[in-house]
Amino acid sequence: MQNNWWEDLARITQQCADIGDYRRFYEALKTVYGPTHQIQSPLRSSDGQQLLTEKADILTRWVEHFNTLFSTDRSVQDAALHRIPHLPLIEELDDPPTLEETITAIGQLKSHKAAGIDGIPPEIWKKGGVVLHGKLH
Repeated sequence: MQNNWWEDLARITQQCADIGDYRRFYEALKTVYGPTHQIQSPLRSSDGQQLLTEKADILTRWVEHFNTLFSTDRSVQDAALHRIPHLPLIEELDDPPTLEETITAIGQLKSHKAAGIDGIPPEIWKKGGVVLHGKLH
């Protein structure tokens, strides 16, 4: 009887894959492999002697780790700083963009994308153009 169940499940799984019914295909796979569940991995204590398996202990250990990581005074050796290559400054990057650069950038916006930080969708920028000096571009 159990063999028939497996054969039926295999047949259904293959049919779903053949016709592209991926929802039922994955449901059949879940039936075979069982539902997935998250496993909390054990973690060692700060001294490395004890294996922590309880969720509360593991979370407490992570808090200790990040508190240590971010509260430690850090120092950088001068020799390391001198090894960093110094690139020339490109001062023209400090200038505001020109009208032509702005129009080009607006033209390169992709339509049907989420609005940016200003909340204005790209279609508004592209169709509305740039209004400067009383002209609509």
